[in-house]
Amino acid sequence: MLGKLLKYEIPALGRSLMPLYIGWTATAVLLGLAVGPLSSTSDFMVIVTGMMYSAVATAVVVMAVVMIIQRYKNSLLGDQAYFYQVLPVSAAEHIASKSISALVWILLSGVAMLLTGLVIALFSGELLKISLPELFRALAELKLSGWLTVLLSIIALAFSITKSILGIYAAITIGHQVQKHTVLASIGAYIGVLTFETCAGRILFAPISRLWYRLDDLASFNLIMVVAILVSAALGAVYFFICRYLMENKLNIS
Repeated sequence: MLGKLLKYEIPALGRSLMPLYIGWTATAVLLGLAVGPLSSTSDFMVIVTGMMYSAVATAVVVMAVVMIIQRYKNSLLGDQAYFYQVLPVSAAEHIASKSISALVWILLSGVAMLLTGLVIALFSGELLKISLPELFRALAELKLSGWLTVLLSIIALAFSITKSILGIYAAITIGHQVQKHTVLASIGAYIGVLTFETCAGRILFAPISRLWYRLDDLASFNLIMVVAILVSAALGAVYFFICRYLMENKLNIS
């Protein structure tokens, strides 16, 4: 059933974000042309297109966060919750589908940022200055430990994003327990979540601090990434349990 939920959730967010991605790409093309072939025309064009690119990039980030929050709140805690409650789906599957969908679109936003950077480099002519043979040679010379570092960094990023998403969901769900001033209660709950994360992070990272100077730089970084993955997984599990418990036992649909 989780797969069926994801087939609905992922396109639902995409319908709002895809137009922004298209606009982001268009402004990247204009900015690339402004700093490249048209750079001698006027500095005003560079300033305007740069501002447009920054504005659209900010809009994508803000829109993604707003949509993630709204999809969770409206679907599982608001008016639409009546419909979702009659589906033969558990609260855990609902929470998981929202979290995975949010993770997918946040990662896609990061990929879109990299691609728009390549678009700017392509249309400005800077991409042609990159020596592809040297780039491939550098990648080929990367040792196994280097690839392990890249892999651990990507996994740690995914776990950290998921943990942050679940933390927001937990704060919203806790705040929903307050009949009046739900928004203020959610903000207060999120401050509590951040405080809890700070304290838990210091306690859980403390054991490896003594090993820092006994390892080389790359081994130390890999160790930190492994611990970060475990910490994010543990905190995410706590937030997931809070959301599931409150939705199953304390849900008050407004």
